[in-house]
Amino acid sequence: MGGAKKFWKVAEKSKLFRPTRNFWKAAKTSKLFRLKRTSLIILLAFFVLLSLTAIMGVSSAHSLPVEEENVITLSRYRHVCEYDYIAGLKPNEIYENRLTLSPGEGTLYINIVENVAITFHYTFICDNPASITTEYLVSMDLESPGKWIKHLTMAPQNSVSSNGERLEFSTELFITTTWFEELKAVIDAETGTSSSTYNLRVKPEIHTVAETDVGTIDESLVPELVMSFNYGGAEGNQIVMSGLENDIPGTIQRTETTYHGEVLAYRNIFYVVSAVAFVGLIGTAWGFMRTRSKSPEKLVEKIIEPFKEVVVEVAEEPSYKKQRATIAMKSLEDLVSLAESLGGKPVLYLKKPPHIPGAEQTHTFYVLDGMTRYEYSFKLSGKSGPKA
Repeated sequence: MGGAKKFWKVAEKSKLFRPTRNFWKAAKTSKLFRLKRTSLIILLAFFVLLSLTAIMGVSSAHSLPVEEENVITLSRYRHVCEYDYIAGLKPNEIYENRLTLSPGEGTLYINIVENVAITFHYTFICDNPASITTEYLVSMDLESPGKWIKHLTMAPQNSVSSNGERLEFSTELFITTTWFEELKAVIDAETGTSSSTYNLRVKPEIHTVAETDVGTIDESLVPELVMSFNYGGAEGNQIVMSGLENDIPGTIQRTETTYHGEVLAYRNIFYVVSAVAFVGLIGTAWGFMRTRSKSPEKLVEKIIEPFKEVVVEVAEEPSYKKQRATIAMKSLEDLVSLAESLGGKPVLYLKKPPHIPGAEQTHTFYVLDGMTRYEYSFKLSGKSGPKA
């Protein structure tokens, strides 16, 4: 009951709507709260289901975006970077005095390799015509992993341009094993270090700008080739090439935002349904609580409450010397009115215990006036209301 009172106070103070002055009083005393318990159970179940439906509806409505972003691809492009090499060999037995090896033709053993001629080829491809400019600078790093690194510039910065859907250029490097061995030996001597692996990293630094009708591409990349010189391993002294091919795709995109007004309408509908379901649930729950079964003592107290000043409870039935006439009254209210009309006589109240445990208990109210007894009685158990 306390929760229900708070509900009505909050509802009366709410600014969502302004009912008439007598609205809430009428609502509290309306037929909704005088319905039978079975009807209230049906209504309560209905509003519970409606509330659950509303909650799921609100959740579903909020899972839909009011604004949706769509990514549209306007153009596609690719950076294709390829390395090729030809290794010059010393006279040898393993390859039957073959003097050159290309990728995939055999292992590059350091002891028989004299030089490696490297060709780097870069291609930029776009599916939209563009004004393309590429700047590039080729450098190398010689390193003893974890110990030292030497930076080398192999070619000055260059630039190439093209109009259309394609731009490409090539550049070459020539590396001799004698140059490599001498340089790493000098640095090892200076640093007092040595290693079983040395890396020669070829690093073309490329910057491409392509202006198209749908946007500008401005990207930098460093497609690195690593030549690893491995000494003393189980497979012998070898040069291992890695990073021979690099294919880097890209897109020009535009983001469009779509506004879904129907989602807001969908949400508002379920807000209203939720409000109706909540009010109905609170109202029926309150009505249900008001009709719940009460203990016999509580029911009797409720019946006597309006007349407690004139009702006197007696311990046992009084004894009579003469026969009295007994007149049954329709209600306790009629009996009290009669007592007042007879000069304010007391209304006596007697509880008669049941003959069988658990049976209905008889509650008798009576007024004595000479040889006449005016009486009103009813039977009551814990599972039912008063029975006259």
